[in-house]
Amino acid sequence: MSIYTVVEHPQLEAYLEQYSMGSLVSFQGIEAGVENTNYFVTTTSGEYVLTLVESVTAEKLPFILGYVAHLSERNIAVAQPILNRQGELFGSLNERPAVFMRRLKGAPLDIPNQVQCSVIGQTLAASHQASAELAHDEYQHIYQWCSEVSARVLPELSDADKHLLQESVLAAGMIPWAHLPQGPIHADLFPDNALFDGDSLAGLIDFYHACSAPYLYDLAVTLNAWCYDEQQQHYDTDKASMLLNSYNTVRVLDDEERQWLKAMQKVAALRFWLSRLRDKLFPKDGELITVKDPNGKKQLLEHLIKDE
Repeated sequence: MSIYTVVEHPQLEAYLEQYSMGSLVSFQGIEAGVENTNYFVTTTSGEYVLTLVESVTAEKLPFILGYVAHLSERNIAVAQPILNRQGELFGSLNERPAVFMRRLKGAPLDIPNQVQCSVIGQTLAASHQASAELAHDEYQHIYQWCSEVSARVLPELSDADKHLLQESVLAAGMIPWAHLPQGPIHADLFPDNALFDGDSLAGLIDFYHACSAPYLYDLAVTLNAWCYDEQQQHYDTDKASMLLNSYNTVRVLDDEERQWLKAMQKVAALRFWLSRLRDKLFPKDGELITVKDPNGKKQLLEHLIKDE
């Protein structure tokens, strides 16, 4: 669980007055989540999720929440923000941007099966088709981010890890980033950010890493997250084939995307290895903090390099 900002009962009661959602019955912190503070909230009108956004500034939320709203309009299953009485997508609580969403049915996945991988591949492709209609705001230079964070964590690593990191950052720079099809993407579509009811997708959640970047990067992140078991250190090629094939039934990768997919999967593994290293080496202050083990993504990166 990650709770960076504690909310007291009277504070939440007062914040709810800005919404037409009934009166507060109960609330509790959500165990899932690493970068934002999340609460399940029950009111007299239903069940909701409250997110206090810690990971991005309020200035970026119109892009993120607008992207989510656009996907919902295109009939893609997402958790959509609830407007307050002023018609705004978010407010402020305890000096943090605060977003209410209706709680979806279903639950996050631990180990997805092949059918669920197929469903997420189709959904991801449909989201990329829909996002092509939007402006490319909030562009994320993935390679630049990796370079900057690499420089910060490098002095703390072993010689072997330093070599792996430096070689991986150099390889990331070889990708023709500007020439790949791109637009707004989720950028963090791990199995715990998709709620399933059996094999049916209830909705995608946690878009707070959303940015404009190559669609191939979004696909690579998803392939890595859904097809690699960090506990078993096993990359499931059958699941990867199911996900990739279902993606291609909706949006066909072009020749350049197919050429660079494996390299982009290494970048995706690198990016999350770096973010976990950063969080471990330079932790943020908070009430209850979850820090994920960096070794899982390092081992994935090593596997992808050996599998060339």
